[in-house]
Amino acid sequence: MLDIQHPPLQDLPATSALGAARAAALAALAEANMGTAGFVEYRAGNNVLIFGPVERALPAARALADSLNCLLVAEDDAEGDEDLRQYLLARGRPALTGHLGAFEAILDSDQGPVNLATMAAGKFEHFDLVLDCSDTPLIGVEKPPIGYQRVGADTEALTEALALLPEMVGEFQKPKFFAYDEHICAHGARGITGCTNCLDACATGAILSRGEGIEVDPYLCQGCGSCATVCPSGAISYAFPHARDLLGGLRRALRAFAEAGANAAPALLFHGDEAGAEMVQAVAEALPERLLPIAVEDVGTIGPDIWLTAFALGVSDVVIALPDDAEGSLVAASETQHSLFTPVLEALQLEPDRVRLLKGGSALAAFADTPALHDDHGRNAGNFSIAGGKRERLQTAFSALYRPNRDEATTPLAKGAPFGQIVVDRDACTLCMACAAVCPAEAVTSGGGEPRLLFDESACLQCGLCEQACPEDAISLEARLHLPAFAKPETRVLNEEIPFHCTGCGKAFATEKMIGRVAEQLAGHWMFQDERARRRLEMCEDCRVKDLFDEENNSLHH
Repeated sequence: MLDIQHPPLQDLPATSALGAARAAALAALAEANMGTAGFVEYRAGNNVLIFGPVERALPAARALADSLNCLLVAEDDAEGDEDLRQYLLARGRPALTGHLGAFEAILDSDQGPVNLATMAAGKFEHFDLVLDCSDTPLIGVEKPPIGYQRVGADTEALTEALALLPEMVGEFQKPKFFAYDEHICAHGARGITGCTNCLDACATGAILSRGEGIEVDPYLCQGCGSCATVCPSGAISYAFPHARDLLGGLRRALRAFAEAGANAAPALLFHGDEAGAEMVQAVAEALPERLLPIAVEDVGTIGPDIWLTAFALGVSDVVIALPDDAEGSLVAASETQHSLFTPVLEALQLEPDRVRLLKGGSALAAFADTPALHDDHGRNAGNFSIAGGKRERLQTAFSALYRPNRDEATTPLAKGAPFGQIVVDRDACTLCMACAAVCPAEAVTSGGGEPRLLFDESACLQCGLCEQACPEDAISLEARLHLPAFAKPETRVLNEEIPFHCTGCGKAFATEKMIGRVAEQLAGHWMFQDERARRRLEMCEDCRVKDLFDEENNSLHH
């Protein structure tokens, strides 16, 4: 296991009581236990696959030949000098998958697909490293796997890659950044696809659909955290550190801030652990002294559950400093969540600009020039548990921040928001309970032995599985935030019917509406033309089978 450490910035200005309080808060944060995380291990030898046009790939092979075993796959038919023969493995464009120490390159040939590694001298199974000099990369994801250097025709990138690749031979460890709970995943159920947020947000291609759930390749995952931020249920969560550990450390820091005599509410600035720290340090002199810089592995992990819990803990503002080189998917995920939660902030009577996304060092510098923060002096911090998963954290934050004296407690939200209700057409619904069978959050449940459909709005993810599963098209989604549903979660009845009792044994087994509809649909069917067959529709499964056997026995005796 790896101990998680993200040391806060040191030697920040402390020209006032707020600066002294900030120093006390950051010292407390440095001592906080952020927990541990699992890790994945890479083992890489010295076999490097170099792909691209001969004019680029051959000089690269020559440059690396002293330190690596270079094997060249030429993208074109160009002829080089005699050196080409000692490196050339094949010509063509292979399909490439894998990661550091385990890249597989498959090339179509007249004899079928060929694993190029088995064509090399020594016939190994995988390539350890890949240098891609082609204009169209073999791996096109935003954030390519470790061990794969994508340089194209960029001479500066090639120079960097030539220096880096020999350093990647050996054994390395990387954190396992995520945790996954398949039991609350809303990706799919019974052959139906629901939520795809994490797949859409992943910059590395590490997340794959596996029917009713997902699978994350820990060797491809590089910890951007967007998947956890956009997951509505918390099924996929960040584990470096877990949110509960981050919030636990944050609570400790906020207490130290207050105990140091600060007379204003603290604000938070989340930044990346390395480049982000340098970006913040460059403008530290201009930042308000009640603004606490918080180092995290990747700011893509700081989502609405973290913001709202921070506000409930007494924080006035949350600023997220995205790095200059942030992947487009990470920026999009953060901006989408901010957009979806803007009406949520307003519903909680919090100004939307209390959460600010700053993209790059120039945006952070501009913020530092005009560092206006909201004045929350006198607002009490909530005292509540930060245990539980993402939905529990959101529910706790809503309960702490909600002011029930508001005139309007229900706020419409945009499609894609993870809160809302389902609307049931009672005339169409037959209470077949297909919706309850697929709901991953148990927001929709049956009424036990009664023909009744129950709903808990605080649990609804708006994933759409219930809507798709309904055979009667009786369900529609309505994204909204109904704060009383979170302040006091309870189930309500969406539909109920008069139960129909079996004419054989008297057991309730369906509804009168369902039996009437089935009888209507089968009225012209040849199997139900006689009275006894029609009466059988009014029996439970056990009595129906018994009646069939009795009818067959009677026919045999006659």
